[in-house]
Amino acid sequence: MDLNSLENKLNTMGGLRESSTPFSPSSQPLNSVATASNPFVERAAGRAAGGSGGAVQPVSVTKKINQITDEDVNSYSDKAIPNWKELQSIYEGQWNKEKEKFQTHLKANFAALVERFASGKQELFQLVAPERREKLYVEAFLELFESGYAPHVGDVERIANKRVRKLYITLPNNYSSIY
Repeated sequence: MDLNSLENKLNTMGGLRESSTPFSPSSQPLNSVATASNPFVERAAGRAAGGSGGAVQPVSVTKKINQITDEDVNSYSDKAIPNWKELQSIYEGQWNKEKEKFQTHLKANFAALVERFASGKQELFQLVAPERREKLYVEAFLELFESGYAPHVGDVERIANKRVRKLYITLPNNYSSIY
């Protein structure tokens, strides 16, 4: 996951404006109070309203210590770092939102298969996810379907130069195929 996608996820969880994360190049100082969902806020709201007048740039991780300006120090000295449990709960909350969307998509695909009276082995979804997160999506898929549907994950394929795993279920024979 790149830094921009992490910032976007933190923004959506904390209900922040797109440009208000403390780690993005276009971030602005925040005027809110630290919460469990957004611990990265100013403690001194007065300084956030004043400041240098322009957008505050984050300190580069490759910048040498003696090159960090006083403005960098002032803009980040009042930032609160969340404890491990808080940050873990933020990440878990974000995953739960993604998981709910994913499972909703699976349910919609399942409903489409049932509407057309599909039977036998059916492809339910083509999973295109980073390899490190693939296990989470597979677990979310498997927890939706009981063993009677024989849920299973296909082998890794390359489609449009992307790593894809197909998610399958088996549906019972429909009424028209019974004699």
